[in-house]
Amino acid sequence: MRHTRLTRRTVLRGGLALLAAQAIAPRAWAAPAPAKQATLRFNWTIKGEFTPFFVAREKGFYEAAGVRLDLLEGKSGTQAVQVVGAGRDTFGYVPSVQVIEGISGGIPVKTVATLGRYTGMCWASWPNVPLTKPKDLEGHRVSISPSSTFFQVWPAFARTFRIDTSKVDVVHVDPSARVGLFLGHKLDIMADIFWANDYVILQVKAPEPLNVLRLSDLHFDPLGYLLVVNTSVLTSDADLVKRVTQATLKGFRYTLDHPDEAIAIMTKLYGDRLGDRVIAGQVHNLLQLIVQRPALGRAGEDAWARSLTILYTSGVIRRRLPLADYYTDAFVSS
Repeated sequence: MRHTRLTRRTVLRGGLALLAAQAIAPRAWAAPAPAKQATLRFNWTIKGEFTPFFVAREKGFYEAAGVRLDLLEGKSGTQAVQVVGAGRDTFGYVPSVQVIEGISGGIPVKTVATLGRYTGMCWASWPNVPLTKPKDLEGHRVSISPSSTFFQVWPAFARTFRIDTSKVDVVHVDPSARVGLFLGHKLDIMADIFWANDYVILQVKAPEPLNVLRLSDLHFDPLGYLLVVNTSVLTSDADLVKRVTQATLKGFRYTLDHPDEAIAIMTKLYGDRLGDRVIAGQVHNLLQLIVQRPALGRAGEDAWARSLTILYTSGVIRRRLPLADYYTDAFVSS
């Protein structure tokens, strides 16, 4: 049997080899950090308007950020703000009307990304019903659902534009029934719909082009969708908030840069449920509403002040808090 001579040189060589192995081993053997868990509550059931979140999920942006984000359907903007404020969900994606109303009323949520320039509130009518100005509502049967955003601002809107409400036949219709009533010509004007949602559904189903009037053209449409978080999470886990916000913004950027692929992703997931044409139309209309200036997800003080003024003068909120109580840009790149 051959014996190896133990010398100082062999000992040193062996020691150096061991140190090298120890330096390399942690990288090879360390288990990946577990993904942070969170939920996001939409204000409504799945629609094409929510596509950027599913793009972020399917493209692996949340996973790459070390987050597992469950995307959950909602029943209303008010309900979504409440469940996030109560801590039952981590994040919410809700129009500014319900967010501002909730924060002004003491619900502990805060906006971490401003994603909608406007809510997209609009009206639609049949070609034989003129629709170019607010007073065109007079003399017609008009759908204004009590659960709609427009219902909240309707009295102030009527005052602002001097609409004689006694001449408007307002029909309070459940959202699930209004499309059928309109298509059956039992309504002249739909005044409680959104550019990137219901309007697209109507136009796809209608046999002819519809008239449309967007409230943003009348300067009476506040900021649109906001990404909000429970304020306790904002304090206790700012890293989670940063990860979710940045990954979500990547989903919005990808949707803006690759709309056809985004549509294809959403169609694969929900085409059978929503319809290919509806998803495509909702995504194309959404692109017009996304906040990109001064930066993606950042609207600026003027836009927030304008929205607060609309909602304060409408009576939706009774007090205006400092802007810093409603939103932060700390998680949005400049």
